[in-house]
Amino acid sequence: MLGLGLVVATATPLSRAARDDSYPFSTYPMFARVLDKPELTVALGVTASRDLLRLPPRMIANDEPMQAMRTLRQAANDDRRALKSLCARIAARVAVAPELSQVRQVRIVRARFDPLTYFEGKPEPERAQRLVQCRVKDRE
Repeated sequence: MLGLGLVVATATPLSRAARDDSYPFSTYPMFARVLDKPELTVALGVTASRDLLRLPPRMIANDEPMQAMRTLRQAANDDRRALKSLCARIAARVAVAPELSQVRQVRIVRARFDPLTYFEGKPEPERAQRLVQCRVKDRE
């Protein structure tokens, strides 16, 4: 009888909605939906040779990646003036960062990534839209 009870309890997630989750019998909602290709707003450094570098979070906001991501997304959702202002602030930080001395411009883009290929070592976006670009003073 105990064995039958365990089988029934284990099968109960099948009768619930895919996003319904409860311990200890999970529907594993992270696997119960199709993965989207996320669109992220990112800040890039453009070198004199036109190579693109991903700028670290501290150039955007602080050392926290999620706060940097939020800062970029919020500026992109506001208006062009907010984007230009953020770009100028990032460029000012880049200008005094010795490790980024090769960066001549800052570019903020909205890019779509495929999560599977991203983690397989192909971190380039499927597509990218330039939102704003500004120069790093005294480097161009």
